[in-house]
Order: sequence, then C-alpha cells, then structure tokens
Amino acid sequence: MPAFFPRLNVIAECRAANIDFWSCPPFLFVVMGLVNIAAMVGSYLLSARFVDEPEVAALIVIAVSVIIFIIGNFIIHGFNQIAEANRIKSEFIAIVSHQLRSPLAIFKWTIDAITRARPAGSPAGDLAEAGASGGGGAVGDAAADTAGTDHLAILRENTEKMIQLVNMLLEVSRIEAGRLILRHDPVRLDILTEEQVQSFAAYARASNIAIDIAAPASLPPVRGDQERIKMIVSNLIDNAIRYSMAGGRIAISIAPHGQKFLEWKISDSGVGIPDGEQRFVFQKFFRATSGVERQAAGSGLGLYIARSLITALDGDIGFISHDHKGTTFWFRLPLYR
Repeated sequence: MPAFFPRLNVIAECRAANIDFWSCPPFLFVVMGLVNIAAMVGSYLLSARFVDEPEVAALIVIAVSVIIFIIGNFIIHGFNQIAEANRIKSEFIAIVSHQLRSPLAIFKWTIDAITRARPAGSPAGDLAEAGASGGGGAVGDAAADTAGTDHLAILRENTEKMIQLVNMLLEVSRIEAGRLILRHDPVRLDILTEEQVQSFAAYARASNIAIDIAAPASLPPVRGDQERIKMIVSNLIDNAIRYSMAGGRIAISIAPHGQKFLEWKISDSGVGIPDGEQRFVFQKFFRATSGVERQAAGSGLGLYIARSLITALDGDIGFISHDHKGTTFWFRLPLYR
C-alpha cells in the first residue's frame, strides 16, 4: 500500500520517464478519469435544470464520448511510442553487439596466437630489444619477456570480459525479440558446477574467498541447454564472489527437489540486497545500492538473463536476502527423462 501513493504523482512519473504529458499513459488515464467525473457531475446539474430537454443530456453524452475517444487516441499513441522505442533499443543492442563481436574474436585469437608462438623464456620481440638497448643485456631481456607476458595476460583477460559482455547483450536482444532457441539435452549439473568453480578459483583466491560444493554422488542429469546453464551458473558464482567480503565463504549445494526437479543453490555472506530493492533484482541493468557503494563491477544483466533462461527451460528461480547478511540464490530445472 505505501508504494501505491507515490504512483499517484503521475507528473513525476512522466518526467522521470522523459515523456511528454500528452504521450504519457499515466497522465492521460488521470485526465480521462477527471473527464468522466466532470461529465457525471455536469450531467446531474444540467438534468436538474433541463429535465424536460433530453437533447441536452444527449449532447453531453456525445461530447464526453468524443473527448474520451480523443484521449484514448493519445494513450494508444503513447503506448506505440514506448513500444517503438523499446524495439529500436533492442535492434541497436543487437547491431552493436554483432559489430563488436567479430573484431573482439579476432583480437582474442591474435593474442592467443602470439602467446602460443612465444615459448617460455623467449625474448619478447621489440620489448626485449628495448630492454637490451637500454644496456640491461640478458637481465633486460628477461624483464621485458616477463612484462610482455603480463601484458598479454591482461589483454586476454579484458578481451574475454568484453566478449562475455557482448554475448550477454546478444542474449538480451534474443530474449526480447523472442528469438531464443534452446537445446533440451541431458546436463550433469554437478560436473558443470565443479568446472565453473575451478575456472573461478584464481579470482576467489585473489578475493580471499573460499567456495564449498555439496552434492550427493550419482545425481541424475537435468534437461536443458548446456551452454546457457553454464552462463547462469557462471553469473551466479561471479555475483557471489563480487559481493562477498574478504575472508568470506560461499556454499554451493545441488540436491533433488521432489521427484521431478534438481535444485542448485548458492549462498554467500556478502552485503545482501536491501528489502526495498529486492523487487527489481531480476530487471535489466539492476545493481543493488550496496554493490554500487562497494564499486563492484557488473553489467546488471546476469540475473535478468538467468531468470529468462530458467523460465524458458521450464524451471524456476528465486532468492532470499537480507541487507548486510548475505544472499542465497537458487534455481530448479526438470530432470532429464
């Protein structure tokens, strides 16, 4: 109920959305309601004076109908503008993502090729020559080689982050356009989780965070899309590490849920999500204020994608969180039959 009254301030809503009043549906609905009320009051007052003249009542009804028809057209036009803006935004995301993906893939392939072509301990090309010309000799070569390897590692890491962001933007555009194509294969959730935890091992160690996995032996496979489920698990682990405090622990558990589902759950002891923001968690670009205050990086797309994919795979997803007391995210997927 407390959230209802702020929504009555339709002028503030229209300004926040940067929409003209005569294209803003909330404002037009209020105008329509006021017109109806004024019409009823006017009809009553006029009928009291002109009770023997039915033409007056008919004219009032016609006038009110015309006004409502005009306002209705404004409302439809406003909805069309919003829908068109959303369509253009989705197309823009898709186009930009596709345009970025190819050069990033080439960039990453080039870095990998350079890294593979340079055996350990070999001089680092121009960097080594620069070190040698400075009079450092073999020491300069070694220093330059180390620096070159470090620079390539940094380039590779950041290129992979950009590719991941582009892939997430593409996934969002597919979800919004209804062009999501999913596989329904058997997926071993326990093996997939262990692989993803291993890929985050260095990141977790650097953040001084321990990750524990609890899963019974011989878990049955779930039905789903291996790559999409990997993206979901990766996003949830990344969020748990990102929003946890140094020295914390993350617990992952996988267990049957009833006779038809497998439940995957991750719990952290991080900053949590404030109660007033929890309804926005699965919206696009949402980031909790507690995370923003910690300057935690992130696009705000991971949970939106996770919910969309889990729902499309006939599963369910949810969370429990308390501000500054940690968060538990879970999802359930149907067993493969």
